[in-house]
Amino acid sequence: MNTGERLRRLREHYNLSQNEVAKILQVAPSLISSYERGERMPSPAKLIKLADLYHTTTDYLLCRSNHHNSDVILSLEGLSSRQIKIIRELVDSMKSAVM
Repeated sequence: MNTGERLRRLREHYNLSQNEVAKILQVAPSLISSYERGERMPSPAKLIKLADLYHTTTDYLLCRSNHHNSDVILSLEGLSSRQIKIIRELVDSMKSAVM
């Protein structure tokens, strides 16, 4: 499996469209499509954003590792895309909260 295939599988796992990922990364949907087809590689900054979005590592996305955070992925199985989006928003707000 290559980087593009991993990006596509993770996006589909999280029930996100290419348009939704493009909005999150603030890029054109065609760029997400080109990443997934293996025609282009994400910049380092975009790669980090994708790893954060999919709760994995850049090493996993770059095929340097076959291990990603499966505990997080497995715990979201069976949830709707709306439920996953709410959880993501909650986690993001917790990350930005001052402790």
